[in-house]
Amino acid sequence: MLKKLNSVDVAAKTQCLLGEGPAWNRKLGVLHFVDIFGKKVHTLNPSDGLVKTFATILSPGAVLPTNEEKLALALNDGLYTVDYSGNNLENLYLIEKDISTNRMNDAKCDPNGKLFAGTMGDGNSPTGSLYKIDSEGFEKILNRVTVSNGLAWNRDGSKMYYIDSGKQSVQVADFDLATSTIKTFKLFVEFPASFGIPDGMCADLDGGIWVAFFGGSHIRRYAEDGTQTHAIELPIPQITSCCFAGEGSTLLYITTASVEVGDGRKIDSNEGNLFCIDVGIPGAGTVPFIL
Repeated sequence: MLKKLNSVDVAAKTQCLLGEGPAWNRKLGVLHFVDIFGKKVHTLNPSDGLVKTFATILSPGAVLPTNEEKLALALNDGLYTVDYSGNNLENLYLIEKDISTNRMNDAKCDPNGKLFAGTMGDGNSPTGSLYKIDSEGFEKILNRVTVSNGLAWNRDGSKMYYIDSGKQSVQVADFDLATSTIKTFKLFVEFPASFGIPDGMCADLDGGIWVAFFGGSHIRRYAEDGTQTHAIELPIPQITSCCFAGEGSTLLYITTASVEVGDGRKIDSNEGNLFCIDVGIPGAGTVPFIL
């Protein structure tokens, strides 16, 4: 039976143009997230509700904690590191420096701390790719991607879930945890257009994945067999991604956007804010990138 959850709270009034990529920093007990179009990185401290922000020169597609006193940033043309204040920017890898029409988008680490990050072009053409990145370098593992988006792994790391928004679905692949290697992706669940565009995603410890739907006003949970079990309705349409507040926490943080969708409607003051809700299911934590 589908369980509907509606009691979302505003965790931070950031009013991002395109809020994205929430990631929990377990060492500091804070949540990092980006505003892609606003070129900002935000950090929420849930203990006092304060948000610290720094600007980026390029568009940040994702932010992740690392095993050092740094953050990993996926910017337009590659992967960078900065300190917690946004200073000391260093480039690790230029991923697609020769494709000026592409930019880095969503990114997440597998249970080994290896980073999987993708790119996108105009959002309509399959010019993007998915990469695996570690301290030794990077390699392309998937091409002809339209919009590389959500990534998640199940509890034992034997399966990887992936969203190319252009496919209007979640794909799944067997995953070799010993080598961080993906086997062939296949369809896990396909969505009707009425749901909106599948965007960011995270996993829980009960085998489910939570998918954000841009233009669809919902986060939806799917069990291991592909059955939808939960739906979180938000008061605004542009839902971009989600992340649990640490390993075993039941608190889900949700990023949103305030970008226009071309229908002439008035932008709501809640759009672009960070939301949170207790979903009652323990979540998988954010794995830091191993530099």
